[in-house]
Amino acid sequence: MSNSNEKIQEEILLSKRMFIGGCFGLPWLWICNALYFRLRVFGPLLLVDYWPGQRPPIVLDGEENDVDGGANDNNNNNDDDSSNPRRTMEQQLEYEMTRKQLSMWVKRSTIGAFVVMSLFVSWIITFQVNKDSFGPKWFVMDETDATKTGW
Repeated sequence: MSNSNEKIQEEILLSKRMFIGGCFGLPWLWICNALYFRLRVFGPLLLVDYWPGQRPPIVLDGEENDVDGGANDNNNNNDDDSSNPRRTMEQQLEYEMTRKQLSMWVKRSTIGAFVVMSLFVSWIITFQVNKDSFGPKWFVMDETDATKTGW
C-alpha cells in the first residue's frame, strides 16, 4: 500500500508543480496537466476516448482492492477482525482525499488553460479585425522592410 501511496503523492506533486509552472508564465503546462490526468479526473469523454455506440474504456484509478476481503485475518483473535473494517475505511478516506487533491490541481489547470487560451484567441481576433487602426509600430516588420528583404 505504501508503494501506491507514494505513487499517488508523486502524481499530486507533479500536478501541483505543473500548475505552479503555468502560473509563472508557461500556460502550456496547464494544458499538459489537464491532458495527462484527464482520464483520472474527468473520466472518459465521448468522441475523444470512445465513439457513440461503443462502451467507454475502463479507467483504473490505481486503487488496490483487497481480493480476499481480509480472509487471512480470520485465524487471528477477534480483536483483529474488528479493526479490519476500520483500516479499510481509513484507506478509503485517504484515497478519496488524495484523489480530491489531484482533482483540485488538475481542475485549476484546466480553468487556467481555458482562460489563457480564450484571452489569446480574443487578442488574435481583435488584432486581425482592427490591424489597420493599430499602426505600423505594432508589427514586427513593416512594409518598407519587406521591399528590402524580399519577403
